[in-house]
Amino acid sequence: MTTFGNRLRNARNGKKLTQTDVAARLGLDFTTISKYENNKSEPDNEILRELANLYEVSVGWLITGSTSEDEGSAPDHLMVNGATELLSDEEGLFLLDNLEMYRLLKAKREKERRNKEEAGE
Repeated sequence: MTTFGNRLRNARNGKKLTQTDVAARLGLDFTTISKYENNKSEPDNEILRELANLYEVSVGWLITGSTSEDEGSAPDHLMVNGATELLSDEEGLFLLDNLEMYRLLKAKREKERRNKEEAGE
């Protein structure tokens, strides 16, 4: 099973970048990148997005290792309470990006809750 750190390292190597290269581009210390890749620390949402952009992968893939068939496509409309709202590509991608972040955060919190319950906290 590949971990978050493994996916980060593989994506970085695929771009032929060193940890120092990535750190310099993101304004971080190279040891921070090393901690991410060794599953000792996790980036915040902003750094996660920057890493995904730098490596040209989705945030979802970095976190879960799976890809979405709809990746890269924007919805052209939104249905709210039965009313249709047309969306620009930019608006659609913005909403998809935020929805993805919400779902990932929700899943992470649920996993943390289950781990606490299992630990008896």
